[in-house]
Amino acid sequence: MRRQNQIGAALAITSCIIWSGNFIVSRYAINLAGPASLAFMRWIIATIFMLPFAYKNLKNEWPLFKANKAYFFWMGLIGFSVYNTLIYTAGHYTTAINMALFGSTVHPIVAALLAAYFVNEKLHWRNIAGIILGLIGTVYLLTKGQMANILHFQISTGDLWMIGAGICFGIYNVFVRKKPVGISNNSFLLVLFAIGAILLLPVVAYEIKFVQPIVFNTDLLWIVLYIGIGNSTISYLIWNNAIEKIGAGKAALFGTLIPFLSSIEAVFLLGESFSTAQVVSGCIIITGIIINTWPSPVKPIIHSS
Repeated sequence: MRRQNQIGAALAITSCIIWSGNFIVSRYAINLAGPASLAFMRWIIATIFMLPFAYKNLKNEWPLFKANKAYFFWMGLIGFSVYNTLIYTAGHYTTAINMALFGSTVHPIVAALLAAYFVNEKLHWRNIAGIILGLIGTVYLLTKGQMANILHFQISTGDLWMIGAGICFGIYNVFVRKKPVGISNNSFLLVLFAIGAILLLPVVAYEIKFVQPIVFNTDLLWIVLYIGIGNSTISYLIWNNAIEKIGAGKAALFGTLIPFLSSIEAVFLLGESFSTAQVVSGCIIITGIIINTWPSPVKPIIHSS
């Protein structure tokens, strides 16, 4: 059990490292493509990249997909089309660090509560302690270590979009545990990538014509490859495996690492200075994760004579 927790934790951390760059990229791409267009290109690339690895399983499992059409429609809509469009919309109105802060604060709470109700993952003191420490660490980072700053903090339009994205990802985290039996991870993701792209088609057509045309250049190409292959195919496969090993509630709490990771990336990629508040915040968040994911001691089985 301990080894399973360790593997699940390592997988979740790896996904968070990859995902943390999504907020920086989304800010950089605001003048290159609209939110729906960027999300659409992401899922198209992800679909193409996943197809060779999942085609055989998809062919064999197709009857199961047809039998669960409603499940895949809603998972594709909420967890892929809406979730990522909200992230890229938020990128037009707020900072990358705020995007990471709000998204990663909201979704663990939503996931833990929904997991307790829908998939019978009990909320115990470890879960609650992990959530509280994650929130404290995030708020500490948000206020730069000066808690009085919270009185002057204002939620922007972009922050609200990001809160909505966090809710969507929290829902996805829980209902991925309801994946129909007999469907493999790669075909599962392939279908959701494709549904995410298809559902965005009419929105993209409107956005390109009336809101923001796409600027095709080398920067956009690298961004789309990064979010389509790394942020989508690779990270989602790793994340779903993490959920299978440690559960939706525990896995979601690792998302509170993303603001800390984004801050580190901002130092190297954007030239920002590394502050004491970021170090303290990271320590608080990591402590919460360790408490929440540390396996409980196995009680000895007492045999009656």
